[in-house]
Amino acid sequence: SLKVVVALSAPLRSAPRARPSTPAMQFEGAGGFEGSNVAGKVHIRMQQRNGRKSWTIVTGMPNEVKLPKSGRTLEVDFDKILRSLKKTFKTNGLLIHNEDHGMIIQLQGDIRKDIATFLIEHTALVTKDMVMIHGS
Repeated sequence: SLKVVVALSAPLRSAPRARPSTPAMQFEGAGGFEGSNVAGKVHIRMQQRNGRKSWTIVTGMPNEVKLPKSGRTLEVDFDKILRSLKKTFKTNGLLIHNEDHGMIIQLQGDIRKDIATFLIEHTALVTKDMVMIHGS
């Protein structure tokens, strides 16, 4: 069985962080701070396997999307996104559900830039400033 290890870097601090005092600024995992206009980042990483083989890992995708005109929120269908990514880039991939990082999309090969343009242009789930490509 394969395990995906996603390393998150946290700054070292001697003093504990101050907690938000108002309930309007509580942190939500997918959307950033509730009540603020800060959107979450979608991280696209490449993880080396053996030799020339590698994985492309996408984390931080939103679980729900709010429609701009009607204001309705819809669930994101990760199975359809994965299926179209696999067909478009002719590669294999899988979905991993992680409690800390949400849904993780894992694809074979180093296709970080292609996935970023696909997510921005074809799905329109994320914007260009929300995507962070690591290691390129």
